[in-house]
Parts: sequence; C-alpha cells; structure tokens
Amino acid sequence: MNKTRIVLLSGFLGSGKTTLLKHLLAQEDQQHVAVVMNEVGEVSIDGKLLPPDTHLSEITDGCICCTGRDELERAILTLYQQQKPDVIYIESSGIAHPLEVIDACLSPVIAEYMTIQKVITIVDSERWSKKHLYRKPLQKLMDEQIKYADQVLINKADLITQQQFETIVQDIKMIQPNAQWRMTTHGRMPLDTHYFTHANGRATEAHMKHHLHVHHFVYTFKKVISKRALDAFVRALPATVFRIKGFVSVDEYPEKTTLFQYSFGVPLYFPQEVKFPTTLVFIGEDLEIEQLKQQLEAT
Repeated sequence: MNKTRIVLLSGFLGSGKTTLLKHLLAQEDQQHVAVVMNEVGEVSIDGKLLPPDTHLSEITDGCICCTGRDELERAILTLYQQQKPDVIYIESSGIAHPLEVIDACLSPVIAEYMTIQKVITIVDSERWSKKHLYRKPLQKLMDEQIKYADQVLINKADLITQQQFETIVQDIKMIQPNAQWRMTTHGRMPLDTHYFTHANGRATEAHMKHHLHVHHFVYTFKKVISKRALDAFVRALPATVFRIKGFVSVDEYPEKTTLFQYSFGVPLYFPQEVKFPTTLVFIGEDLEIEQLKQQLEAT
C-alpha cells in the first residue's frame, strides 16, 4: 500500500512558512498534493495566498498541537479519503510545537495510511538574532522547533550580517547537530533538496529514515493480549519512546476495545463501547523497530 507522505512546515510567527509553501507548491507538477493550514486567529488569511486550485483544509481559531488536534486528524483523514494525495503539506501555526503536531498526525485511525516524510523548520534570521528579547517560554519554543527538524532554513538571510549568520548556524548545530540547514531569502527552496530525490525522482525509504530524527512505528495486534505483559513491556521501554497511543484488546476486557495511552512512563487504559482496529502507534527517537516487534509479539 502506497502511503501518503506528510511534510510538516514549522517555524515561529512571521518566519515565512506560507511563502515557502507557495514556492514548493509551484514546483509540485508531478504529484497529487493537498495542504492543511493552521491559523490561530478566527479568520484565515494565508490560505487566500495559495493557488485557487489547491486541495486545502484550513483549521482556524486554535493551534493544531493543542485545541485543534481533533480537527487536524479529521482534516487529514478527509483529504486522504477524498483526494488520495501523494503528499500532504501541513503548515502549522507559529506557536505550534512540532512534536505535538507529529503526534496529532499519527492518530491510530490514520497512522497506517500516512508516513511523516520530513519536518522543515524555517527560521526568521533577523528575529532569531533578537531572540533574547522574548520571554523564556517563547525562546524555548523557537529552540524546540529546531530540535525536532530534519531541515532548517535560515530565511531572510539578506537582512543580517555575516557574523549574525555564523552565530545562527552555530546555534542550530548546538540545538540539532543532525539537521541539514541552508540559507534562503523569501523562502525559496528547490524541491529536489526538500525531497532528497535520486535518479528515479523519488526519495528512498532508507534516506528518509536516516534524516528523520523523530520516528514512528505502527503495530497491529491479531489477538487478545495480556494486560500484565503489556504493562511489563512499557515499563521496560527506553526514554527515547515518547508516546504510544492506539487500541488494544486485553484479557481483562476481552469483549471490548480498549484505548491505550502511554507517555512519560505511565500507561493508561480506557475501555470503549465502540470497536476499533487493534493498532498501536509508537513515536520516539531511534526506535529499535524489529526489537519492538518481537517484544510485542510475545505479549
């Protein structure tokens, strides 16, 4: 099954995400593309700047990493069912945390049909140079938007000095030494750089896995499992597993599907009245997928 690829565009307010998106869409001539845009305000402005034939879903009046999470899940599922796009670009709001957006994209209902291809964070170089003027929580958010990126664009580079540019590069390397970075003006980014395309014009799975720092893994159970064994499994997980969510059928409630949630080492179970596919989604860094599979098969 060909999965729809998700490309997340992240970055603080005013960094140039919509301009970057417009440039990328202008180069997308061989793929079926859809877009989800998120604006914190009640009125959509940026969506009106995209080509009129864009398959667009807009989420307003809330951030998709918190109050708009359910809306994001519905938007992705609707686009997938109606358009079957090759790729969905998600432009998050400027105050969104990329890891939370990734988590929202990988709902157990849609995770089997999606793969996170890339997180691109665009940095407003002039604003970054004055980052110390912002409150600590906003400084931390800007850092986190880089921390979970695979590629960082240093935008508006024509507005800063060479010394400022070199300082920004060093900051990026300290926050995320594995991220690729490039200097841009007006959000211009060649599509082949974004996709890391090869001779056949498509990004290889191995290449994507190498560059994507936040991984996800989907596992579907074919049987009722032991709740005690599942508890033992999650207690032994490394700290690099950030989140697990999905549905299971456990021996304590074999007649029901149970919603399972795990974060910060705590497993939670919520029996449901409606049946769902028994699928778990794992999100983390450097996941040992084959090892996880073997352990899950033993539960």
